[in-house]
Amino acid sequence: MTIAGQIEQLIGNLGGSPICDDCITDQLNLSVRSQANVVTRELGHRDEYDRAKTSCGQCGALKTAIQIRK
Repeated sequence: MTIAGQIEQLIGNLGGSPICDDCITDQLNLSVRSQANVVTRELGHRDEYDRAKTSCGQCGALKTAIQIRK
């Protein structure tokens, strides 16, 4: 599965809980954060995702995070 596919699957599995790029990087053991950032910025343009500054549902930090729309 591609990195983009893994990220989409992770976001979908969270059921609407937001997740930041740092937590995506950690959970998927990506080598650099920019791998997650490139994908989440693209997903943020799709109608089924929201990408905005909010509290991450994983680490609790106020960051730009992505979530699937319910």
